[in-house]
Amino acid sequence: MREDKAAVRNGPQLALIVLGALGAVAALYFGGAVFEPLAFAFFIIALAAPLMRRLQPLIGKGLALVVTVLVTITIVLVFFSIVFWGAGQVTMWVLANLGRFETLYVEFDAAMAQRGWPIDMLLPSNFDPRWIIGPAAALAGQMRLISGFVLLIFVFVVLGLTELEGAGKRLARIEAERPWLRISDVATDVARKFGLYMKVRLVVSIIDAIICYLFFRLIGLDEPLAWAILVGTLNFIPFIGPLIVSIFLGLFAAAQFGTPWMIFVVVGGTTAINFILGSYIEPRMAGSALSMSAVLVLFSVFFWAIIWGIPGAFIGVQMSIVILAICRVVPSASWVADLLGGDSAEKP
Repeated sequence: MREDKAAVRNGPQLALIVLGALGAVAALYFGGAVFEPLAFAFFIIALAAPLMRRLQPLIGKGLALVVTVLVTITIVLVFFSIVFWGAGQVTMWVLANLGRFETLYVEFDAAMAQRGWPIDMLLPSNFDPRWIIGPAAALAGQMRLISGFVLLIFVFVVLGLTELEGAGKRLARIEAERPWLRISDVATDVARKFGLYMKVRLVVSIIDAIICYLFFRLIGLDEPLAWAILVGTLNFIPFIGPLIVSIFLGLFAAAQFGTPWMIFVVVGGTTAINFILGSYIEPRMAGSALSMSAVLVLFSVFFWAIIWGIPGAFIGVQMSIVILAICRVVPSASWVADLLGGDSAEKP
C-alpha cells in the first residue's frame, strides 16, 4: 500500500522531469545557432583558463588575457588551415580524375547487371560529374557560415575570459551562502578532464596521422599526407569520424586502384590502426580519469550529432563529461555517474 502511494506521489514529479528534459532538448535543437557556439566557447574557456591564470602573476591581468586570446586564435587557425589544406588537396585530385570515377561507375553497373542486380533501377545509368562537383561546391559555400560560427565563438570566449575572475568571486560568495551548491567543484573537475581529454586526443591523433601516412606511402595511395591529416583530425570525433574517413577512403582507393583487394587493404588497414589506437593506446594514456561507458560515448556522439550536426558530434563526449561531473556531486544522481562511468571510473 505504501509503495502504491509513493508511486502516486512520484508520478507527477517524474512526468515533470521528462517534460523538462524534452523541453531542454527542443531548446538546444531549435536554438542551436546560439547554444552551439556557446557550448564550444565554454569548452575553449575551460582549456584556456589555466594558461591565463599562470600568466597573470607574471605579466598582469590585461596582458595575460591578450596573450591567452592570441594563443587560442593561433591554435584554432592552424588547426583549420591544416584541415582545409588536406581537404583541398583531396578535392583537387578528385576533380582532376573524374574520368576514373566514371569508369568505376560503369564497371560497377556492368558487374551488378551480370548478377541480375542492375543499379539503374535506383541510380541513373550514366555517371554525372555533378554528383562530385556539387558537394565540393557546397562545401566551399559553407566556408562563410563556418567563419561566422568561429567569429561568434571567439566573441563568447573573449567575454568569458574577461568575466572569469569576477564570476569566480561571485560564485565563491554564492557557495558560501549555499554550501550544498558545488558548482566550483564541478567546474574544476570538468576543466581538468577537458584538458586531459584534449591532450590525449591530440597525441593519439598525431600518432594516428604519422602511422597512416607511412601506411599510405607504403601501399602507394595518392595524396598520402592529405589523407593522413584528414584521418588524424577526424579521429577527434569518436565512431563517426573513422566511419566517414573509411567511406571516402574506400571510394578514393576504388577510383585510384580499381581492385577490390586494394580497397580492402586501404580501408581495413586504416580501420585497424584506428581501432588499436582507440581501444588500447588511448585508454592506457588517459587512465581511469576519463573512463566512460562505451555505450555512453556512442550515444553522446550520435545524440549530439542529431542535435547540432558534425560540430555536435565533435563536442558530444565533452558534454557527457559535464553531465557526469554534475551527477557525481548530486547525491541522488551519483548512481548515474557510477553506472555510466565505465568499469574503472574514478570515485568522487
